[in-house]
Amino acid sequence: MSEEETHSEKLLNLLDGALILQGLNKAIEGQSDCGRLIYSYNKVVNIFMSHGMTQEEAVDYIDYNVFGVKCNGKGFIMMYETDITDII
Repeated sequence: MSEEETHSEKLLNLLDGALILQGLNKAIEGQSDCGRLIYSYNKVVNIFMSHGMTQEEAVDYIDYNVFGVKCNGKGFIMMYETDITDII
């Protein structure tokens, strides 16, 4: 199965107006029950780092340019991976 086919499967039943972040397809982890795409924060950071940014630059860029997107409330979900010891 090609990457494009895998990506297309993840876009099934999206909420009308759900935000698809351009260039971040490899960071898509799945889709929520409410029809929004779920992106992995760590993968998003790694994508920007692969374009030559430092980790700090990538985080700053994401904070301003990704989270700063105005999307009329339909948007996307960003997933943060944590260790269980981070929660306790």
